[in-house]
Parts: sequence; structure tokens; C-alpha cells
Amino acid sequence: MARILVADDLKDITETMGLLFETLGHDTRVAGDGRTAIEAASTFEPEIVFMDLDMPVLNGYEAARAIRGTPLAHQPFLVALTASHGVAVEVATRACGFDFYLRKPADTNALLALVDDLSSRSRPAP
Repeated sequence: MARILVADDLKDITETMGLLFETLGHDTRVAGDGRTAIEAASTFEPEIVFMDLDMPVLNGYEAARAIRGTPLAHQPFLVALTASHGVAVEVATRACGFDFYLRKPADTNALLALVDDLSSRSRPAP
């Protein structure tokens, strides 16, 4: 099973996704802002991070850049999970280190399929 971090300032989202992933046997942590997400990524070392873009303290773009700049044993897969949309948003997410972009509300089956797929992959050390 995977170590998953869910970062979103909407508590309903972090609680729901956290419970979903934990129920399926994944080790899950949640964060309510970008700074907390960075701290959790450095201590928890998740394999997958689902992160909102519009969060307080540090937004998802800044948090993604910081996580990519952190010397971790293995960099996590970063998934932007956001209500923001458009080609410019997708390009910006890639530019700051996100691997995937999903729009809210995300289909549960799509989330689970992505987790299954990413759990079977491994990222090389930076």
C-alpha cells in the first residue's frame, strides 16, 4: 500500500479523501495549507501527494516547488487536485513540478485508479 498525503484547505475534502485511502489500507496524512504539506512531505515522505492549488499560507504551486527542492530519498508523485481549470493552469502545474492534474470534483474511481497505477510505479531518487 502507498503513503499518501492529501493537502487542501477544505477540511471536508481532506477528511473524506483521508478516510477513503485509509479504508483501502493506505497510510494517509492530511495538511490544511501549503506550509504544513511541505513539513509533512519531509517527515512522512509520501509516495503520492494530492494537493489543492489555492491554499492559505503557501499555495499549491509554491508547495510543489518546495517539495521538489527538498532532498528526499524518493520524490513523491504530485497530483494537482483543484477547481482551477484551463490550459494555463495545466501548464503552470507542470512547470512547478506536478506530475498530474485533476479537476474537482474528482471522480472516486479515477482517484482510486490513479493511486493503484502510481503505487505500482517507483520514482528514482533525485
